[in-house]
Order: sequence, then C-alpha cells, then structure tokens
Amino acid sequence: MLSKWLTSLEENGVKVETVIEKTELVEGDILNGSVYVTSLTEDEEDKIDYISLLVLCEEMDGEFSIVGKHSFQLVGGIRSKDGEIIPFEIIPDERWVCGKDEQLIFQTTVVFLDGVEIEEKGVITYSAME
Repeated sequence: MLSKWLTSLEENGVKVETVIEKTELVEGDILNGSVYVTSLTEDEEDKIDYISLLVLCEEMDGEFSIVGKHSFQLVGGIRSKDGEIIPFEIIPDERWVCGKDEQLIFQTTVVFLDGVEIEEKGVITYSAME
C-alpha cells in the first residue's frame, strides 16, 4: 500500500506540489494531504489565481464525472521560509465507489493570473464496506 503520493507542477516561476497522505482509502477514511507552493524566482508577486483539487471517476468511455472537489486562493495559509503550505481534506461519499471498469482519479489544477492552467492526475482507490 502506498503511504504517500506526490504530484509536482512547475510553471511561471512557481512550483506546486500536492502530497496525499493515503492513496488507498476505505469507507470511513478521509482523503487528506497538503499543497506546497514555492516561488522559484525572486519575484514575490502573486502569480496564482487559485488551485483546484478534484476527485474524478473515469468511466469506461473515457468520460469523467466530478465526485469530490476542493479549491482555494492563496490568501493565507501556513507560511514558512520555503513557501506556503495549505492542508486539505476531502470527505468521500458513495459516489467514490467506481464500477469495475472505472477508476478514481485525483487531479491538481493550478490556474495562474495570466490565464495559464496546468494540471496533473494520478489514480487513487476507494472501497466501501460490504
């Protein structure tokens, strides 16, 4: 079982890393983790409009449906000398139980003030108690 999972996106002099504490969830678990935002340049200007975290069910035909979401703007959070740390929690529900030919996807999307969007996806699992 994976204990942690990481996505890393870099654009416009900013690095955004999303760490999920547990990728194999069972009923009763909460999807939690942190988003780390680091400026790679000396430019202190805010460049990010917002960050969106989505849980998607990818269906057999390649279509996606949103089953969980969380988004935030960078107006606060925990500051350290290396950047900003934003913890998050997304509570699963019955929509997270995908069929046998479907998979659950976690997607981080970063939207910049100049309109540029970047995203990264990874597979997570969720099992309901029977």
